[in-house]
Amino acid sequence: MAELLFPKQGRKKKQRKHMKSIIQEKDGRCYLCMKLHADYSVKYTEEHHVYFGCGQRAVSEANGFKAYLCLEHHEHFGGPEAVHRNRETCLIIQQDVQRRFEKTHTREEFMALIGRSYL
Repeated sequence: MAELLFPKQGRKKKQRKHMKSIIQEKDGRCYLCMKLHADYSVKYTEEHHVYFGCGQRAVSEANGFKAYLCLEHHEHFGGPEAVHRNRETCLIIQQDVQRRFEKTHTREEFMALIGRSYL
């Protein structure tokens, strides 16, 4: 019966490396509020993985392809500029991340990671 006790001995979960965002610091400011409205106030923000879909979230996490967004700019039920509702707003961040990545890497390297170019 003792072998059924938790946690299981000898096995640890593999920790993934979480890279910092390549386009902004995690300082409580919303990336889109700053870019679109010049609003630099500190708000509650959530981490947004810029490229999503089949396997893209893990690639975004590993390479710092993320931005910090307020609820108005992030959530499905947020405002009209929310990245999960507005393709144009989503594209702004995707292009900004790709431009930043290509300052130190090639477009071919970006496309090998993401599968397409957003520029």
